[in-house]
Amino acid sequence: MNTLIYITAFIFLIMTITAVHEAGHFFVAKFFKVKILDFSIGMGKSIKSWKDKSDTEFNLRILPIGGFVKMLGEEDKKETSNASFAAKLYYQKILILLAGPMANFLLAIFLFTCLNIYGNTTISSLVGQISQDSPAYEAGIEENDLILEIDSSPVVSRADAQMVLARRLGETGKINFLLLSNEEKKNISIEINEWLQGEEPSDLLYNIGINIPIEPIIGKVVAESPAEIAGLRAGDRILSINGNKISSWSEIKSQINLNFGFSSIFYIERNGIKENFSITPFNSETEKENWVIGIIASNKILEKARIMQRYEVFDSFFKATSQTYNTVTDSFTFLYKMVIGYVSPKNLGGPVMIGQFAGESIIYGGFYSFLLLLSFVSIGLGVINLVPIPILDGGQILILTIEKLKGSPISPKILDLTYRFGISAVVVLMIFALVNDISRISL
Repeated sequence: MNTLIYITAFIFLIMTITAVHEAGHFFVAKFFKVKILDFSIGMGKSIKSWKDKSDTEFNLRILPIGGFVKMLGEEDKKETSNASFAAKLYYQKILILLAGPMANFLLAIFLFTCLNIYGNTTISSLVGQISQDSPAYEAGIEENDLILEIDSSPVVSRADAQMVLARRLGETGKINFLLLSNEEKKNISIEINEWLQGEEPSDLLYNIGINIPIEPIIGKVVAESPAEIAGLRAGDRILSINGNKISSWSEIKSQINLNFGFSSIFYIERNGIKENFSITPFNSETEKENWVIGIIASNKILEKARIMQRYEVFDSFFKATSQTYNTVTDSFTFLYKMVIGYVSPKNLGGPVMIGQFAGESIIYGGFYSFLLLLSFVSIGLGVINLVPIPILDGGQILILTIEKLKGSPISPKILDLTYRFGISAVVVLMIFALVNDISRISL
């Protein structure tokens, strides 16, 4: 069942952003009175075809990946009629080519605006447990600190923090934090050296030692552990240990260690009933003076770490525009860092990963998460198409610009070679991304 959801979500997502992209080319070309020969969504054999009054053929093709708009004079540059793409002015051609990626960015702005108006509960930038001997621990970041800024960029949610930190991948220097600690602001810097270069990080805050604030609720009890022997169960909420109130999961560990291996009284709540349990921990085999009882967290986010982000119409639009701009610039930075080796190419994802994310967004996050994913993938398609590789929009713009500067067309032989290179480059990238997807699945 999940596989069907993944496939359906992937097809809908890809066809939507492709249709928007090609519609951008279509409408701007029509504005400049260029004759459109074919408007196709998908590749391969046509399964549904029709024509409009202007004799444009619309096709829905069998493979739900990609699409194209075929214009008069796009391939035959000798076509000189007024309705020909080849006959249009340089700036008109550029605008037609840019219209596809711009349509993808406008779609993202529209979706972000709608999502910002609707609102969503997310995880705040509240610092959870600090991992021992981590960069955050060494720098002096403490649990319950609130991250206000990273590298002078405002941070409200954990997602904001991840986006800002992603800009520093592969770099050497300092990451600067502005934090609110006990109602006082403090500045802290974390030294980085070729940070995560060549790696595939999934949670950048976790990488520097900042965990999500977790409710003190037991998710699993280890078999034959002191906790199981004493009678603790999954779902129990720990209220206090030895009379000391427990507000987050990290406090459990500190309270157990404070008792130096002696029995501790756990006061818990189970199905509305409160009970006491006496538990004697055992010493961890990996770390001295690290006392454990055999419980695993439920990973339920701490209530005070949840925030509702919702904006009025105009604020939503301006935020959406900023979100789109930052994502576009960050994407180009990411691609540049990948080229120079700062970021691992393994971070590239292909159709399998997109399909998985699309399906999971619907299953676990609902329609909100799916539309959010749609926004980011739409931006990604726009960014990729602006890369100066022949057959992509960016490559076409580069070719037109070279011809404009030299004052004459590029020879057909050279153009043929560049297109062959472009096709080969795109195929290699697709295969590489697919291999990455398969390797993720195999793991």
